[in-house]
Amino acid sequence: MLFVGGAQIRFAVGASRLPGPGEVFRSDANYTFAPCGRSVLGAIAAAKLGYDAAVCVRVGDDYYGDRLLEVCRKEGVHTVNVTVDRTLQTGLALELVEESGVHRTLLYPGANRSLTVRHAENALSCYPDAMVASFEPSPDVVVRLSKLASSRKLPLFLDASAEGGLPADFPFERLARAEVLLVDEKDAFAFSGVNRANEEGQKFACYALCKRFDVKYVLLRLGSRGCFLYDGKYFSAVTASGDDPVDPAGASEAFTAAFIGEYLNTGDLRVSAAFANAVYALTASRPGGYRSLPRRSELPAD
Repeated sequence: MLFVGGAQIRFAVGASRLPGPGEVFRSDANYTFAPCGRSVLGAIAAAKLGYDAAVCVRVGDDYYGDRLLEVCRKEGVHTVNVTVDRTLQTGLALELVEESGVHRTLLYPGANRSLTVRHAENALSCYPDAMVASFEPSPDVVVRLSKLASSRKLPLFLDASAEGGLPADFPFERLARAEVLLVDEKDAFAFSGVNRANEEGQKFACYALCKRFDVKYVLLRLGSRGCFLYDGKYFSAVTASGDDPVDPAGASEAFTAAFIGEYLNTGDLRVSAAFANAVYALTASRPGGYRSLPRRSELPAD
């Protein structure tokens, strides 16, 4: 699998509350510093599950970029197509977490902005069996990536979730045919204008997405509740335990990597979705972001 998209460092800071203007507030909560970006986490998750994974992203010529590369290589991700931008910094996601559970995130795209189709074309020299494109690059680049995959007859998997939400004006109709669109429920609802967080709302959101562009399957990620599938004709829910997550960071990316890997191996949507649900649950059951991404040997036996 070739993951094309963005790379970031996630700096998560905890506090009982945020300081007011001009205030210095001391916090005894922990902070974490870890690799992030949907494509980087997806590739690491895939490699840890035993799939062959490569990543095509841009990083800055800085410590953060070096750290991202170090972690990817340690986990078995092919990084030959990670390129360095010597003018832009590595992307950064600054997450502020209050004791009440309120999250605030500042996102600095950095070198992600300079990823081009040329970088992806060069990455195809690794002869992947599929392309997984996130929505972290610009819309024009995502559209061109889809056409590149189509011209090479590569199955295209679109990870349509984006920091700050899926843009309602994204030019879906310009995308070449995709095998599967994977999207978080909240982003699908925002795009389609659905206000009903129930099965009827999920059906309408899937239908709306299919009307906008050419896709074989739509998969709504429902977090700890599982996922919802649509093949253009029939709807199907693949439920999970629904347990509250300890730390959902990285769990969505782990789900995506697990689903795509199993789907490429089996061609079975429901089997792949059930496996992805199990991977999501294990990842979200422990803290740590990328450190919580599981190996296949850690998963419960069927």
